[in-house]
Amino acid sequence: MKFIGLETGFNLTKDKVVAGMSVISVVLLCTLSSVGISALLEADQAAARYRHEQEVSDILDETDPSEDTAGSDPSSSASEDAAASSGTSASDNVSTSESSTESAASSETSESTSEPTTTTTQATTTTTTVGESTYNAIVYATGVVNLRTGPGTEYETVRQLSRGDQIDVVAQTTNGWYKTIRGNYVSAQFTQSEPINTPSPTPKPATATPKPATATPKPTPKPAGDKTLVGTFSVTFYIPVNGNRTASGTTATMGRTVAANKGDFPFGTVIYVENDPLGGDGYYTVEDRGVGTGVIDIFVDTMGDVPPYGVTTRKVYIVSQ
Repeated sequence: MKFIGLETGFNLTKDKVVAGMSVISVVLLCTLSSVGISALLEADQAAARYRHEQEVSDILDETDPSEDTAGSDPSSSASEDAAASSGTSASDNVSTSESSTESAASSETSESTSEPTTTTTQATTTTTTVGESTYNAIVYATGVVNLRTGPGTEYETVRQLSRGDQIDVVAQTTNGWYKTIRGNYVSAQFTQSEPINTPSPTPKPATATPKPATATPKPTPKPAGDKTLVGTFSVTFYIPVNGNRTASGTTATMGRTVAANKGDFPFGTVIYVENDPLGGDGYYTVEDRGVGTGVIDIFVDTMGDVPPYGVTTRKVYIVSQ
């Protein structure tokens, strides 16, 4: 057979050839895409089946094998067969099992008994309140005694008193301590009410020419003026401190200087003490601060200048200038 005029019959042109090749390319691309999508779907299904099987396997692993058995226990049957073949009855097995159980229980009891027992003791703190009552007296240290800030050895030590030192007491506590006129405390068991005669120290030979003793000037008598009664005050005595400097800036002088509470008398107030405890004219000037309301504290050069009766009471007057 002879094909005559093939190109003329199909009318092939360059554009038609290019269009045909494009169609073939599209068809091949669609075919390959279909095959790829099918492969991906199959892989996804395989992965899903694998996950499902893994989950089923995990569930089976978590299940107790003893729950899956029903009826007779194979191991029990094997034990019974073994017992029958060895001539041992079932009751013997039970006794042996019970004996083992009792032994295990006994062992557990022994272990639990041997465990150490810890007992916790809770400390209890008891707070004791110390009371005070007024007690005016003069006592003396029987030895080296600590002067403290409170009624107990747990309080801070202010200083130490020597044997024979005089202590002006204004109160006593319920636990056996004295409160001094300065607000400190000393244990009552280391004091006594009678003065203690301490031996005078042997004077050392002088290495330099001693200075002549300066006589204490007697205070100049004050004008009587008009006196106004203030009331009855407790009278105490104190010795030089801080180089005889007073709280008002003056130099404390025996027979003139007296300390008092600022609520009773301001600095510079001239007062008259009836029946002067020091034997003077009774006129004093408030130049220092005292220990409390209703108390005047008379300055003395030494504790030997204090009257033997110690703390006393006197009527006090204000003298007008």
